[in-house]
Amino acid sequence: MRNPKDPKYRLSQAQLRALSLMQRPGWDAQGKTILEPNPSQRPYRFADGSQGAPPGFSIYVGSTGAFYEVRSRVGGRAVRLSLGSVQELSLAKAHELAAAQRSFIRETGQDPRVARKTAQETQTVRGLTVGQAVRGYVRYLEELQGRGKVKSAGVEGARDSLARLEREDVGLADRPIAALTDDEIKVAWNRLRHSAMVRSNRLPKAVKAKLVQAGEWWKLDRAALVSRLRLTGKDVELAYAAGMAAAEHTMGDASRAVERVLKQEAKAAGNGLRRPALVHNPFSVLAEEGLHRSTRELRKHYEAARVRNPLGQDDAATGQRSLPTVLKALLERRDMQNGQNATAVDYILLTLLWGTRRSESARLCWYESCSPEELDGLASWVWLAPSPSDKNPTTGLRGSQVFLHDTKAGEAQLMPVAYFAERVLRWRVDARKQGTQALMVTLDKARKDAAKVRGRTRDYVLRAKAEAMVARAEWRMEQMQRWVFPARNPKAVEGHYRDSKSILATIKDDAGLTEIGLTMHDFRRTMGRIAGKLLSGHMVSQLLRHHGTEGKDTAMAEVTKRYSEAEWPDLCQAMAKVDEAIVATSPRAWNMLRDPGDVARPRLDERDDDPLNVPKYRSRGGGQAQGQADPV
Repeated sequence: MRNPKDPKYRLSQAQLRALSLMQRPGWDAQGKTILEPNPSQRPYRFADGSQGAPPGFSIYVGSTGAFYEVRSRVGGRAVRLSLGSVQELSLAKAHELAAAQRSFIRETGQDPRVARKTAQETQTVRGLTVGQAVRGYVRYLEELQGRGKVKSAGVEGARDSLARLEREDVGLADRPIAALTDDEIKVAWNRLRHSAMVRSNRLPKAVKAKLVQAGEWWKLDRAALVSRLRLTGKDVELAYAAGMAAAEHTMGDASRAVERVLKQEAKAAGNGLRRPALVHNPFSVLAEEGLHRSTRELRKHYEAARVRNPLGQDDAATGQRSLPTVLKALLERRDMQNGQNATAVDYILLTLLWGTRRSESARLCWYESCSPEELDGLASWVWLAPSPSDKNPTTGLRGSQVFLHDTKAGEAQLMPVAYFAERVLRWRVDARKQGTQALMVTLDKARKDAAKVRGRTRDYVLRAKAEAMVARAEWRMEQMQRWVFPARNPKAVEGHYRDSKSILATIKDDAGLTEIGLTMHDFRRTMGRIAGKLLSGHMVSQLLRHHGTEGKDTAMAEVTKRYSEAEWPDLCQAMAKVDEAIVATSPRAWNMLRDPGDVARPRLDERDDDPLNVPKYRSRGGGQAQGQADPV
């Protein structure tokens, strides 16, 4: 018997598919189910009265169509589950799905929708690859960089790690994290080492060839490298640790990326009231089995491989006076090739005299080119005082000064410019004046040529070339006015000198340093070693910026508070001691750098400081790096 208050209709499949807001089921005079107009044209729902319909089975008709549904209770709560469209499912199939859903609820006590979502999330997380995790980690670092929380070097390092993992000969980027085993991670570690080894620019080609020929060379200890491969000297240590730094850095970034994924998954699982799909970091096996080197092992490697080499006046390791020799090589090389090396040499000299990191001095602006906001701690600058007693308008301190706004540890640093460093900076001022005058002539000619081209032709290509010459000259003029070490390549995004590899390789050859490496950080180590012999530990830390400036004040406010009128002269005196001690290791360098009219610093006797015969040209393979100011 039909109940008008709770009607159940028995519709054919054709009638079900004809349901809409315009018409709804009803009965005719004979009690047969028909479709009749729906006066309200509002969504409606009705129970299925066909044979075999499970309890709670109904059809809902809304603006997007008609759908099968089933009602049930989960944990005492009424739920209504959608099963699918009447256009896609037959009534019999819908009955089967409804019965299955009710059976699932009875057996598990779970909402099938929640269970399905959990299964999908679990499948997605368990399918997450190492490459996807590292890409997410890179994006995370980029966001932190935008907020000033990490350095660009950290972001670039993570990108390099991702590139190594994506190499075909490493094959780790596309592997699901959940599927990784300890053995796979260890195999990938060795593949990374091999991949880095064959691409290394520190290993001699002959050593690379021997390692490749040896097969699984990473299994050889130092004794085997000597007895089997006949390696000698520092080549033994370089081969023993080949690719290790790249593997450590890459796997470290991968481990941190996966750890971040694990934390995100734990949070998502907690919110979704489910178990985490990932709980173990497969890269932890590297630490568990001691594949990463300890600090002691690293120190031992650096000593044996001679890759950290502060220059000295009497080097027992090389039997050479490396610091005076390098100073002479730099100054001899500076004036060669019509002064094309000057910017690079001056950059290295100031890095040595100040003990700066390679990126710190490269980004120096001239004080007068900075905006008020930049002078408040947003840019690194150099100010040359007209006289030693003049005060800087921003800091209120006397004498020439250099301000570093964003160093490795995130601190700002203000330093006095001592005598020989100021001499180098005066050279930069002269180069700026000469460069500006030459560029004014170039720019004026380029503008005239562009005007002539516009006047005689409408050819787009010719006009574009002429305008490009103007733009290039204007760009070089802007860089010359702003940067202490301007780039000459218009493709240099940052506009300042950046890459010193070529000039360092040349200076290393000029100085005859065949048994040791030479990096920009070695100049910082050199300054630190000399300062350590002359000054207190606290003062050395001040000069080398081994402290932070965290607080609410701006960077400039912080550094000016740090140096009172009484403390600044002490820092000036300390910097002057180190400045003179470095240059005094080579009387010839001293005499080349000093002002000929300076009676306070007389010429030194050069009899025990032999001249250095520097060839005018050295052949170097490869092209000039982007942003490099001075090719050698």
